[in-house]
Amino acid sequence: MFPEARRGLWPPVDPALVDAGREGELAVARTRIAVVALLALNPAVALLVQRPLNSAAALALVVEILFVALAILVLQLAGRHPPVAWLGFASAALDVSFVSFYHATVFINAFPQLALTSRVAFALYLLAILATSLRNDGRVATFAGALAALEWVTLVHVFADSGVDMMGELEELVIIAAATMLARIIVSRARGLRLSSIRDNLTGLLNRAHFEERLAMELMRSSRTHRPLALAIIDVDQFKRVNDTAGHLSGDEVLREVAARLTKTVRRTDLCARFGGDEFALAFTDTSIADAAARLEEIRRTVSSTPIPLRVHAVVTITCSAGIAVAPLDGSDSTTLISIADSRLLAAKNAGRDRLMVAG
Repeated sequence: MFPEARRGLWPPVDPALVDAGREGELAVARTRIAVVALLALNPAVALLVQRPLNSAAALALVVEILFVALAILVLQLAGRHPPVAWLGFASAALDVSFVSFYHATVFINAFPQLALTSRVAFALYLLAILATSLRNDGRVATFAGALAALEWVTLVHVFADSGVDMMGELEELVIIAAATMLARIIVSRARGLRLSSIRDNLTGLLNRAHFEERLAMELMRSSRTHRPLALAIIDVDQFKRVNDTAGHLSGDEVLREVAARLTKTVRRTDLCARFGGDEFALAFTDTSIADAAARLEEIRRTVSSTPIPLRVHAVVTITCSAGIAVAPLDGSDSTTLISIADSRLLAAKNAGRDRLMVAG
């Protein structure tokens, strides 16, 4: 079972999906620059061929150059780590507002009727909304759809003052709403598929493959920023005894409860995974070996402090052992850190269990 996020109109993003959303944001940012730059050719050509000078085209070119600059800024922000929390909303607003601006320039340079009936221009709204699905965040899709509807209604009101027949224009609002719902459905399905590939089925924690992938990325960031990263491997002491005495279903209950207690004790920026069997792995970003030892000791006590009630009307008390390795002190690659942390875990178990082992 996966830990389900709150459903509804404004569901939060699972932390495990943030990196995938960041990749989508980068793709949208690069596409945005190309599209805005191409659309800026229209007023640029108008300025070159029309005489006398077309002031509306000049204003449009200036504004579109501003949009290109903003698009480049968004691309730079999209490459930051950790991701900027509000960037998806800001970039979606930029896309929708650019489409509205494009409608307005058509209105100024041509005819109000053309501004309302241009399917190519209106399709840009749908592209801006559907592009939000690449960010794996249904909230951004909802925001983009609502903003597109609001700006479209505003444009329609302006055009209505120019004597444009408004019959049938509500159909566009229906299409915007449909595009918003489709984007949210795409996000929901992508989230389910993504979570099934990166989460452990039993505990809902990250699985080992995705943990090692994320760990490699965090180690690269640690190397760039010269900040330490601590890795801990935790093992439930004598877990086989639980399976032998209470059954494998009870063993699964214990693992789920240990996972829940670990989740409550780690920070949002930390990584927490089921490493295999009764082993768990934690990665603490920007954490020295002394701080990691202190935090892990607190976590170890939290995991073993309260007995775990089982469905078979029994209560089991568990302890755990842990080994810690820190980059760059113990190594700078994931394979080395995992090997050292695992060897220190073995040393902790050989020393009597219910303890952690660190360097020195």
